[in-house]
Amino acid sequence: MIPIYAVAVVLGFVGVLAWVVSGLTASSVDGKGGLDPEARYGSTGRYAVAGTLGFGLGGMSASYGGWASVAAIAAAAGGALLMIVAARFLGVDEQAGEDAVEDAVEDAGEDAVEDAVEDAVEDSA
Repeated sequence: MIPIYAVAVVLGFVGVLAWVVSGLTASSVDGKGGLDPEARYGSTGRYAVAGTLGFGLGGMSASYGGWASVAAIAAAAGGALLMIVAARFLGVDEQAGEDAVEDAVEDAGEDAVEDAVEDAVEDSA
């Protein structure tokens, strides 16, 4: 079972790393908003990545600790559950996402008004 846990740790680690890098890229580079993993995959994707990492970490810890296979599987499942709970309470707040959408709509409206005023000034000149 150790190779299964090892694969889960690697997949989970790569998933977390990709999640963080794509989130940072989406928030800091103009025109890359579509890369935001929270917008693309939502909480389900976050839970899947966290659960995979937790499963691998729990299983590896129990296996190398000398636990029996059944206990190691239970530890892996417990690790996955704990990581999902942590992702739930430490993840992006749903309200924060709604506020970001509202801010984007307001900014777009303000930009449209500014453009219209500039066009009107240019036309009158």
